[in-house]
Amino acid sequence: MKITLMITNLIVCGFLAFAITLFFASGTIAENYTDETFVAPEYFFILPIWFLGVILSWFYVYKRKIEHISYLEMIFINIFPWLSLFVGIFIIHFIL
Repeated sequence: MKITLMITNLIVCGFLAFAITLFFASGTIAENYTDETFVAPEYFFILPIWFLGVILSWFYVYKRKIEHISYLEMIFINIFPWLSLFVGIFIIHFIL
């Protein structure tokens, strides 16, 4: 049950991470006055940061063994990829 929850969360989060990245990279109608598909390709940097969050959460589960992880820990583990998505957006907007 725990592994199913984690995989389902990662699939949903991954789909939304990809959709958000494509939305930001393609820009709005006002920004996309050229015929280019991706006006701001630097937003694709969000995906590696999200993937790093996924790898870190899977590494934690692998080290602790899924049988020994409580459901409260599973909630925090499932929140981590979502937080890494917002960290990637923050880095793009304010640091790069």
